[in-house]
Amino acid sequence: MSTAPTPALRRAVRGYLDHLTVERGLSANTLASYRRDLDRYLATLVDAGVTDLASVGAGLVETHLARLRAGDDAHPPLAVSSAARAASAVRGLHRFALREGLTGADPSRDVRPPTPPRRLPRALPVDVVVRLLETAGPITATGDDAPLALRDRALLEFLYGTGARISEAVGAAVDDLDTDEG
Repeated sequence: MSTAPTPALRRAVRGYLDHLTVERGLSANTLASYRRDLDRYLATLVDAGVTDLASVGAGLVETHLARLRAGDDAHPPLAVSSAARAASAVRGLHRFALREGLTGADPSRDVRPPTPPRRLPRALPVDVVVRLLETAGPITATGDDAPLALRDRALLEFLYGTGARISEAVGAAVDDLDTDEG
């Protein structure tokens, strides 16, 4: 059994990384992370005796992702977010190989990456909210700017009070307001 990736595997990874650099314009840090992730994936393929991407099955992709989460003698277990990024790199490699005609199928298509837990956003401290509202101008403003200051403050209070997204606030119509029910 070989201890280094075959030239075909190396070419596929190099072509994919070149694609990410030129076509997608990914940052140097992202490319370095993908390169590390794909080097680990190539080691898994080599350990399994795989010589080209066409002979990879979904089970091997799943095994690789499970190994990332479990860790081994040379690597600690990856956090969910890091394992998800590694899964993205592997899945991208297989999609690229299929598009380029290097393989006839994408074995990673049905493999789901680990999902990081969703965290609720933290509420802003009251003093920050007050300062934010003050940037819209005083409610008692006079002159030509008064309606704009009132509108801006109302929009900020609406966003903060409801947790709405900007697009939702911009898309809201006065008719959407239910003044009877509050």
